[in-house]
Amino acid sequence: METGRRCILCDSPGPFESIFERDGYRLVRCPRCRLVFQDPQPGDEALARSYYHDPAFAEALAGELRPLALAAARRKLVALGADLPAAGGRALDVGCSSGAWLEVAAEAGLSATGVEIGAATAAAARSRGLDVRTGSLTQALPDLEGRKFDLISFWDVLEHLRDPRLELGLARELLAPGGAIAATFPNVEGLYPSLTHRLLARRTGVWEHPELPVHMFDFAPATARRLFERSGFELRRAETHAIPYDYFRSTSLAPESTGGRRGLPLRFAFAALRAVAYPLARLTDRGNALFVLAVPAAGRDRPA
Repeated sequence: METGRRCILCDSPGPFESIFERDGYRLVRCPRCRLVFQDPQPGDEALARSYYHDPAFAEALAGELRPLALAAARRKLVALGADLPAAGGRALDVGCSSGAWLEVAAEAGLSATGVEIGAATAAAARSRGLDVRTGSLTQALPDLEGRKFDLISFWDVLEHLRDPRLELGLARELLAPGGAIAATFPNVEGLYPSLTHRLLARRTGVWEHPELPVHMFDFAPATARRLFERSGFELRRAETHAIPYDYFRSTSLAPESTGGRRGLPLRFAFAALRAVAYPLARLTDRGNALFVLAVPAAGRDRPA
């Protein structure tokens, strides 16, 4: 089906292969570069009803979900390793949510600033004394004028953006000399999502991997590399890791999402595939999430 959209990575006009549909939202794959994305993209009203703007979710992030958020932030600190800027460096976290990463970065000696689109979540972060602007990076840019950062992070953010090239381009202009971009996002070609898509999703209409409608894109190692290169960067590191399975059991594979008792065999099938796929993915670097570190490409003044 052709919709008039072009692929943001290779400019292909389609037609694009439909690979998954749910609740009126559709994921497609570009036949030329294999980028997976929503086509058509959801309207602003659908996103306004999402958890980004849910005050109850903001309250949960500051309450029962806070230990999980801090643990996830500390895992990112480990992932950065020696690539973490030295104490006294400046960090900018785009899509900072509750500000857990800002707190962990500050503990590591960095001066940390955040940008968060969810108004209630951003306000809650500011109430704890964190430096957080409300809005997208585009909206926050006037507030950040004249500032440069040694590390700009997009932790599980790029897949949510209508055009991730736009904010990556803005981030490039905000980097200090020697600065880097760090990002995480799901890996649609990881072993577990690939198996569950092939064996379960197309038959049952349930897939643990995509979050529809809030995920606009689903990247893989090759398409992530192409995204950053097209945005004026080169990748220094690209590694896969596992998304904790409990996350799926409490969201897309929760009883309320899979039919209660009727969904028990389906949930068992996902768990059985997870038991096989997760250990194999560790051995073959086919985890269901990606960590990348990128730096501005030499000789490139502007994104393509």
